[in-house]
Amino acid sequence: MTAKRPAPIHDKEEETIPDPSLPILHALINPSVEGVAICAEYITDNPAPVRKKGYAKDKPGEYPYSLDHTDLNTLIENCFGAYDNLKATRWIVYLPAGEKVPPSSKLSSKKKRSSKEKMLPLVPMYIPVLLCPYDTFFQIWRTAQNTDNQYIPGDSFRYISTLMESIVRLIQNGRFKPSAERTFAGYHALWVPALSPQEMAWVSEFSKRMPPVCRYALPRVAKEPFFPKPEARVEKLIVEMMRVIIRSALTGYTLKEEKDPFFEPTQNDKQFMTDLIWASDPVKDMGLERSYSRAMQDWLTFSSSGRFTPFEFCMIIKDPPEGQTEPWDFTLSVRSEAEPSLFIPAGIIWELPDHQSGLFPQAAYLKHILHAGIGLLTSSSSALWGPLSGTKPTGGSMTLKEAATFLGSDLARARRKGVTVLLPDWWTDTTYTPRVEIHAKRRDPTHTQVKIGLQELLSFDYRIAIGDESFSPDEFWEMVKEKAPFIWLGGRWISFQPDAIQHALDSFSRHRSKGGDTTGDLLRLSLKKMENSEVPVSIHARDDWVADLLEFFRTETNQAVPVPKKFKGTLRPYQEEGFSFLCQCTRRGFGACLADDMGLGKTPQTLAWLLYLKEKEKPRTPALLICPMSVVGNWEREIQRFAPSLRSWVHHGTDRCKGDDFVKHVGSYDLVLTTYHLAARDLDHLKTVSWSAIILDEAQNIKNLHANQTVAVKSLTGERRVALTGTPVENRLLELWSIMDFLNPGYLGSQSAFTNRYSRPIEQDKNSELVHELRSLIRPFLLRRMKTDKHVIDDLPEKMENRVYCTLTTEQATLYQAVVLDMAKNLDKVEGIARKGAILAAITRLKQICNHPGRAPRDKSIKAERSGKVSRLLEMIEEISSEGDSALIFSQYATFAEELAGMIERQGDTPVLLLTGQTPRKKREQMIEEFQNSTTPIIFVISLKAGGTGLNLTKATHVFHVDRWWNPAVEDQATDRTYRIGQKRNVQVHLMITAGTLEERIDLMNQEKRTLAKEVLAHSDEYLTNLSTKELLEIVSLRDSLFSREDA
Repeated sequence: MTAKRPAPIHDKEEETIPDPSLPILHALINPSVEGVAICAEYITDNPAPVRKKGYAKDKPGEYPYSLDHTDLNTLIENCFGAYDNLKATRWIVYLPAGEKVPPSSKLSSKKKRSSKEKMLPLVPMYIPVLLCPYDTFFQIWRTAQNTDNQYIPGDSFRYISTLMESIVRLIQNGRFKPSAERTFAGYHALWVPALSPQEMAWVSEFSKRMPPVCRYALPRVAKEPFFPKPEARVEKLIVEMMRVIIRSALTGYTLKEEKDPFFEPTQNDKQFMTDLIWASDPVKDMGLERSYSRAMQDWLTFSSSGRFTPFEFCMIIKDPPEGQTEPWDFTLSVRSEAEPSLFIPAGIIWELPDHQSGLFPQAAYLKHILHAGIGLLTSSSSALWGPLSGTKPTGGSMTLKEAATFLGSDLARARRKGVTVLLPDWWTDTTYTPRVEIHAKRRDPTHTQVKIGLQELLSFDYRIAIGDESFSPDEFWEMVKEKAPFIWLGGRWISFQPDAIQHALDSFSRHRSKGGDTTGDLLRLSLKKMENSEVPVSIHARDDWVADLLEFFRTETNQAVPVPKKFKGTLRPYQEEGFSFLCQCTRRGFGACLADDMGLGKTPQTLAWLLYLKEKEKPRTPALLICPMSVVGNWEREIQRFAPSLRSWVHHGTDRCKGDDFVKHVGSYDLVLTTYHLAARDLDHLKTVSWSAIILDEAQNIKNLHANQTVAVKSLTGERRVALTGTPVENRLLELWSIMDFLNPGYLGSQSAFTNRYSRPIEQDKNSELVHELRSLIRPFLLRRMKTDKHVIDDLPEKMENRVYCTLTTEQATLYQAVVLDMAKNLDKVEGIARKGAILAAITRLKQICNHPGRAPRDKSIKAERSGKVSRLLEMIEEISSEGDSALIFSQYATFAEELAGMIERQGDTPVLLLTGQTPRKKREQMIEEFQNSTTPIIFVISLKAGGTGLNLTKATHVFHVDRWWNPAVEDQATDRTYRIGQKRNVQVHLMITAGTLEERIDLMNQEKRTLAKEVLAHSDEYLTNLSTKELLEIVSLRDSLFSREDA
């Protein structure tokens, strides 16, 4: 049997010291000592005093960096809890030291020592340790897995922790067995490892990687020190910890007396089991027959060494005679693991004398293997009770029903217990494995409409295919006898999984729409495997119409469509692909989401598609484009640049058309542009037109499911639907559902069904399988390319992100702490909405204080030096301007943006522009043009919501995020105002963080979100309102290193 390695090899890395003030914790082991020794030390750059005469090899010196017993006990109590059974003593650790050379810090765990240290001898040094009994160290180790780091785990502690994880995994895999140890009082029952050869090899390899501090540690002084082999140290810990962990797991276990038809336990047997579980009194040897002692030792012959037997028990099953369904004969034997072809039949083993010598190993040893294997078989399957009921069974026969039971469910249970069951070759032959086929065709072949949509009705025919033959489900189950996992067909036995086939068929019915099979059902079945289905499933088209659909669903790349001749300009290759994607999706009646990264040119791709519609499909009504007000001007400019033949009109302003005039007016245009705000406000007018297409730019604006603009947009009628967004998921997966629900209503199910199936498991449990499944489902309708992918665009410069850590001034720290204390005092006094409101208000005050103390009490004396962050920002702006560079500065607070612009203007001569939500559209366009055309350094201060999307500001080579937003996607959008096509220089992004405050936690969370595979979700301030007061205070409370030195 092939055993899995219990854990990855411990790869000792160079230690990094994040905080020199924290102690380094070590764990030491020695096979002559019962327990684990814990010691600790502090790291310092100051060398210890040296001895003029050096260090003697047989007279230990005091290790100068170690914690004494009192401090060590305090550290353990603070980190892991108080224990009264720790023994204070001293161990010897051999370290490199010499004349005028002190012992190296970090004990001897340095991976790379200086050449001078390598020349030094190892000399003994005393270190104070606390000796922990094995059960106590087990509790300490468990606590260490969930402890906030108040210490740094040293190489030795990490090494022992890795070993502990491996021991737990060995136990979980059942790699242990009972044994007996003879003492003066009798036989003690205990647990020992039962390791496979592969696992023993792992122990040997793992031992070689033992850190020097473990390898050269002894519990006492010796003139000629003997260092036990690392393997002996490791094996000792494995044995002792196994006993501790197993007996800990058996706490509260009740020993049940179950009747066994083959075995009647004696009082001694019961005592053995009691001692095995609870470490009680041993089995007394006095008064026992010699045969009991000998039988016990024979039964546990190979257990005492802790090694796995080189022989294994086998059950060999044979086919029934050809053309018959029973009997299913089987034989028992023992097989050599070293020579798998060598089988010793059970009949020979039973007849061997117990203590013979010669060709075979000791008979009792082999008989024990048979007894143990038979016990495992009978405990795994009641179908074998009859055939194995004899005193010396050698095999037996099973009826069809018994074989169906054993092979259908009990086989897996027996194999999990370690029994080797050898089956005929056909059992694993997948050539003829039954598979499920779905044959689909259009229900109404006379329907000639080109556009299909997800509600088009189809006809499905389900078949179970074996080789070249196929059967209806009823025909198939008629051939299966006794629900057996095998079937006789075409002169051969064929194995399959009945439950898996039935599960797949049941899954089809769960995916079917209530009104019958639809295109949407076909899509889900073709892209998404059945839940936990282990049966091959294939879908076949019975007409050309369905064949075209399947090819579209399954093909990663879209068939190229020629770009319209009236498109002015040249699309890049990836943009041509995006244009073709829009054409192919909408041509079939499906909604499409173009989710390219910011700056990759979604606008020209969409304009090319609109020209294609006008040229090829000649729609009778205009298309409607809904976007934020901030990007309307950009759309007007891009239309004139790329598609001047498109007649466009902006529905906006106080004098905009309404009522009948609106309907008459829009008929003169190919494209009508309006905003999300007006889509809700003028819904009655917009609903009077059946639009040829509805296009949502910055489609994340419909992420709030119940917002007026979301409801309004989804109620509009459009023959085609397109969504454009660089961030299809900002905060929650339900935002993606909302966009897909606009594009292809009902495809991802209802909101509640989507939440249960995808949102909750992915967001809370990080279920990677469901992430893959969801990606597969949306892939045909969502195209996303990233700027960082060199296969997409290879001429975009680099984007470099750095964190600028700032300190609070005393004034800021005082105000910040006051708000935190007020929260701690008052939050538990309010509940519900009032509590959420109080938290959001407090969070806002804390963020504003981090920006500038004048923001909290509406102080008008805004001076830069009162804020550590503003002072640092002005220094960096001055440096950037002197280098001839321009910068964008984003803040989520419009008022602070205004004040910041004023402070920058007062500092120097660099021009400063300001854009907030109050900036009129005309002035906004003028400022964008001024910034882009400036020949000298210029600074653009922008409020995040007003200018975070839709702007093209490639003049800037520096981007500052002055205050942090909970959603990294929003910050990325803002950064992409300059990091986009057209940018020729590297872009530096500066994330300004006030150390030790809420901002540091926001930054940490944002880094984690970016790491979790793009689907993972950001939080908002709202997230904090659901935390307990204790959890909230842990996030917002001030930590160390907060004050600027000049202000301290």
